[in-house]
Amino acid sequence: MREIKFRGYDKFDKRWVYGYGLHQSIFIDGSSNAYVTAGIREVFIVDKESAGQYTGCKDANGKEIYEGDIVEKDFMEPWLDDSKLIGVVEMIEGCWCVVNDKKKVAKNLWSETDVNRVIGNVYENKNLLEEEQWKK
Repeated sequence: MREIKFRGYDKFDKRWVYGYGLHQSIFIDGSSNAYVTAGIREVFIVDKESAGQYTGCKDANGKEIYEGDIVEKDFMEPWLDDSKLIGVVEMIEGCWCVVNDKKKVAKNLWSETDVNRVIGNVYENKNLLEEEQWKK
């Protein structure tokens, strides 16, 4: 069974925090806060744009892959014209995928043959998706 974990960027301590719960409070004025629960008395306020769920997969270097990570995916099929895909990890119809908006392509994150490498995340590294080299 897959381990259920979440992460988010703590706005006050300026660091990533990890835990087993993700919650959101919406206030009367329409504003909201997101929280990652890490223990009985450990609750962190995180930027809601940074919050993401653990996919249950690790990259080629053993790093856990979370929703919102930017992943470089190498395909091991020699018959493919394009052997790389760089995109954001998103859940689509119950499946974790690497999505490249420039190519309008989504591929399953998990594969027995493909190699994934986390190269950043959309919260800290949005510029990676805008760079010319990733548009190819």
